Amino acid sequence: MKKQLERHPVAYLVALYVILAAVYLATVPRPRVDGQLTGSDGAFYYAYLPTLLLDHDLDFRDEYAGLLPEGALKNQPVSPSGHYSNKYAIGCAILWAPFFLAGHVLALSLRALGRDIALDGIGYIYQVPTMLGSLTYGFAGVLLVYGSCRRFFGKPASAAAAALAWLGTNVVYYMVVEPSMSHACSFFAVSLLLYLWLKHRPEPSLAGWICLGAAAGLIALVRLPDAMWAALPALDALFALRTRAAAAAGRYVKGLAAFGLTAAMVFSPQIAVWRALREIHAKGIYPNAGGNFHWFSPDLLNILFSLNHGFFLWHPLLLFAAGGLFLLYGRNRIVACLSGLIFVCQLYVLGSWWGWTGGDAFGGRLLISSIPALTLGLAALIDRADSRAAWRMVYLAAACILAWNALFAAQYSLGYIPKNGAITWNQLTVGKVSMLKNLLTRTNAH
Repeated sequence: MKKQLERHPVAYLVALYVILAAVYLATVPRPRVDGQLTGSDGAFYYAYLPTLLLDHDLDFRDEYAGLLPEGALKNQPVSPSGHYSNKYAIGCAILWAPFFLAGHVLALSLRALGRDIALDGIGYIYQVPTMLGSLTYGFAGVLLVYGSCRRFFGKPASAAAAALAWLGTNVVYYMVVEPSMSHACSFFAVSLLLYLWLKHRPEPSLAGWICLGAAAGLIALVRLPDAMWAALPALDALFALRTRAAAAAGRYVKGLAAFGLTAAMVFSPQIAVWRALREIHAKGIYPNAGGNFHWFSPDLLNILFSLNHGFFLWHPLLLFAAGGLFLLYGRNRIVACLSGLIFVCQLYVLGSWWGWTGGDAFGGRLLISSIPALTLGLAALIDRADSRAAWRMVYLAAACILAWNALFAAQYSLGYIPKNGAITWNQLTVGKVSMLKNLLTRTNAH
């Protein structure tokens, strides 16, 4: 297997993507309570597409009526003029737009052939290609993570790390089960920045700084709390200036200016939406701050190890990945230190927020943007396998990790564990076996 990963690493990753896309398409016909492929926060991310691309306005009334579960519309804040708000970022909708428009072209074509197809942007004919777009962006993030690992490690270790970070964590869940959430797009955006940073460091050209700025702006555009990862190239530049001649300072200042300006330009659609919504809505309806932060008492241990969606407890692979950053330190101290620093900063900020559990969440979904950087540590760990026996251990560990994650996702999706709130130790461990027994019993009964 190691030889195959050496020869065709990307082909194996592509094959996994095709399988997962087929799995997603196979699940489309299954009955759904609200009759929509979008759900939870995803309905709000998706709502931008029909209202902007088809209705050419920011009035979400029709979209919410079609996308939200029955009765949920009355809980949405409304301005005196009768307009509904949307506190969610527009970045996912911008990334999804080509796939949504492909669905619209298909709908128009079927309508021209006499089929009774609604052109409202709400039906499955729009949502299926859009959600496949989300899955595709997530996979592009996997390829970028693989490329980032290749900067330091061989093909087998890099491909294995990328595949495990994808299939052994909640990344795969938010690509296949709930692709309407922002996490697949966020994973892609951070993976893009990481790849470009490693490609252009330690002294990016002006074009490199512009590319990095575009990636940084995209991260904020998709999911604002993940924007701290945009600090990677800026902090790296400060470290580099310590060892560069004074003449290099001017180049870095120009580069950082281009970086900041480009990031602001890419983020500007969100600013435009905020301004438009403020003009439409009464003061105080938008934006919603979303809760309080407790800066002096962050729940750092809980956000990592709690039964209530703890990042490491639900996906133990990530604990080893974080530890692997110490091995990465031997390859590149700056990359290891900065990756670890931003991860710790993200832990602190999110751990300080009252909603650190993420509500309905498969694992620590708020920290998914950290996985691209942590995968570097995972690759460093796998790279230590220098014999057939060691690689056999890697395969065995990988099989256990994938089985754990698949069973966990089944527990979560099928209602064997609560989606919001803490699970029990029994559900975390033997509950997976109990679920299998229950499913087999139900299958035999039918």
